[in-house]
Amino acid sequence: MLKNLSYKYYHKLNNETVYLVLHGGGPEGIETDFISKIINSIATTKNSVIGINFPYCERGQEESSGKELLEETKALNDTIKFLESEGYKKIVIVTKSLGAIVASYWLDEYKPNAPNMEVVILGYVIGAVKTEQLNGHLKLVIQGENDRFGNSDVVNKELSKYKISAKVVEVPSADHSYRNERKEPVYQSAAIELMIKELL
Repeated sequence: MLKNLSYKYYHKLNNETVYLVLHGGGPEGIETDFISKIINSIATTKNSVIGINFPYCERGQEESSGKELLEETKALNDTIKFLESEGYKKIVIVTKSLGAIVASYWLDEYKPNAPNMEVVILGYVIGAVKTEQLNGHLKLVIQGENDRFGNSDVVNKELSKYKISAKVVEVPSADHSYRNERKEPVYQSAAIELMIKELL
């Protein structure tokens, strides 16, 4: 078990694939409405899903453990080992913002151990994600049209640099957190629906 992490885990019998949800920045982690909705939406499709809190959330901190993301990468590695021990043959990492950065750092260190790993990104942080490490793993990106890190065209340009083939879907009028110009999270449900449609 994951003794040193807070997590939500829906284990469905006879599933060989599990969806691992990694949250974005902020102290609430998997307790945010958006991340909770992602986890619950996957669970209602009869698939196994787990969402973990990065350790800094347990300390009530706003930010990650540091530039190298050592704590976050270790937390992800511990979770992957746990899921493998549960008998899953395939892991799909569903990431939001910071979560995608952590996943790319993990792949940078452990890529030879990830033959059956797929990555989905909601809110691509261009310049922080180690894009080259996603080659062969990235399946889907859902990007807001008004994302401060760039829209779908910018993401496609970034992926093309590394010859990465992944579907990039844009959410019209949405920012990095799928909010409107008044910072209301009105596009979050649309982003989740797009993800479910593409994945499941």
